[in-house]
Formats: sequence, structure tokens, C-alpha cells
Amino acid sequence: MSVKVSNPQRVIDPSSGLKKIDLVRHYESVSDWILPHLKGRPVSLVRGPKGVTGPLFFQKHGEKIGIPGITELDPSLWPEHDALLQIDTLQALLGAAQMNVIELHTWSSTSKNIDKPDRMVFDLDPGEGVAWNAVREGAVLTRALLQHLGLESWLKTSGGKGLHVVVPIAARWD
Repeated sequence: MSVKVSNPQRVIDPSSGLKKIDLVRHYESVSDWILPHLKGRPVSLVRGPKGVTGPLFFQKHGEKIGIPGITELDPSLWPEHDALLQIDTLQALLGAAQMNVIELHTWSSTSKNIDKPDRMVFDLDPGEGVAWNAVREGAVLTRALLQHLGLESWLKTSGGKGLHVVVPIAARWD
């Protein structure tokens, strides 16, 4: 690993016993699959300094968090806001885990073409009392409909309690 992990044995998920070092190792193990989806896109972070059962907060700007390797984008990309963040490297991904990032949410556009999304996301979140099997069936049916329409898609966990069906689109519309 290319990052020093503070408090590696701190339990971040009491229900599973998952420790901070496990999260860092997980990000490292999936980096070949996750980095192509992160690279070149603004990213928002969900951080849990006290683990998944403690307070969580959403962060889309640098605010001097000092995560090694994370890029702060040109503030002119999103005027009147602080600089957006981007994770393009293994060092940045592991640095995010070190800073207790438990969810990564990419924008549907790239940093180079921020006003024209190249992905459309169907966000399937279960309502109160909706079983997980129904959410899973909804994702399968959504993907089947998209395939019937000739659209490729892939499944992503939403970070919360649902699923995302992601469809690449031509980056033409804002």
C-alpha cells in the first residue's frame, strides 16, 4: 500500500467487524475496476469518521482535507462553489479510504465536459417496506427494458440502500 493508515484496527462496521484497514485493502483490491469509473470525473465523498453507524457527511469540495493524490479541479468548472474533487489514481483512492470515505459518488459527466453528461442513471431506492428482492427485480427489469431498446447498461450499488442502473449516452445535452 502507498498510504499510511492511522488507526488501522479501528472497527468501522460493528455488525461485520470490518476495520479501517479492511476498507483500505478493499479499495486497493478493486482499484482496477473502480478507477476507470472515477478517472476524469468529479466525485462526491461520503465520509464516516466514526464508522458506518456514526454521523456521515457528504463532501464534494476540497476544503483543505489534504487527501494525498486527490485533485482539486478548477473552481471555474462550477462557478460560485469551492473546487470539486477528482480521484484518478490508486494513491488518491487509498487516501480517501484513510480519510474514512465509505462511499464514492461520481458525476454523470466528465471534468472536461462537465455540462454535458455522458451517463444516465436509474436510481432504484427501496421505499419503506420494500423488500430487497423487489429492488433487485426492478434492476433486472430496467436493464431488460434498456437492452430491448438497444441501450447497453451496467449495475452499480448506490452507496445507500438501493441500486443504480447506468446507461452511457452521447454527451450532447446539458
